[in-house]
Amino acid sequence: MVVEIGPGRGALTEDLLRRTRVKAIELDPELVLELRDRWGTTNNFELVQGSALNVDWSGWGPGAMAGNLPYYVATAIICRFLRNPGQLSSGVFLIQKEVADRITAQPGTRDYGYLSVECQYLAQATILFRVAPGAFRPPPKVDSAVVRFTPHQPPPEDIDKFLAFASACFRQKRKMLRNNLLGLYPRDRIDALAEAGARAEQLPISDLLRIYRQLSQPLSQPLSQPNA
Repeated sequence: MVVEIGPGRGALTEDLLRRTRVKAIELDPELVLELRDRWGTTNNFELVQGSALNVDWSGWGPGAMAGNLPYYVATAIICRFLRNPGQLSSGVFLIQKEVADRITAQPGTRDYGYLSVECQYLAQATILFRVAPGAFRPPPKVDSAVVRFTPHQPPPEDIDKFLAFASACFRQKRKMLRNNLLGLYPRDRIDALAEAGARAEQLPISDLLRIYRQLSQPLSQPLSQPNA
């Protein structure tokens, strides 16, 4: 089963229906009518009218999610899926190439930032291939890419708390960790970090996670060292 986000007029839907059952989420009421006229009596097609930012898919599946995501809500939909994939084991999305590069970026590169950390902390993200503007009618002004996400199972612990910490680390990307974290943790604990003078953009997720755990220790407990 595939949960399709934003089927539009059904270009992808038609191909998916040849292979599997499709449960589609479409917001536009005119497109909903068009899709129901076309496949409303098809046994392996189900249509849900609503926004992918609000529909509860936690009880759907097992299966996967797919879609050609609108650029202006692509990251919000992806992050919602990664935080709560339910029984859906993977997601394959066509998105703006610039966003795909940010999601899959590695530490020390220009594109590496909070979005990279959030998506890679929650899933394995892989760019499958690029799509040129000429593949669309009308062609957009940007390149696109197809990205596959495989959510980590079991989900990581302390998702909300760690990602709030990571967001603070990247609050001002060019500033050192010390400056971004002051006010959130005691100064002496921050100064004791080996990475206090580093920038978040230089640190892999494993280091950020270790620092988060160090700073989150009870105040009565000595700050552990990286190799302890």
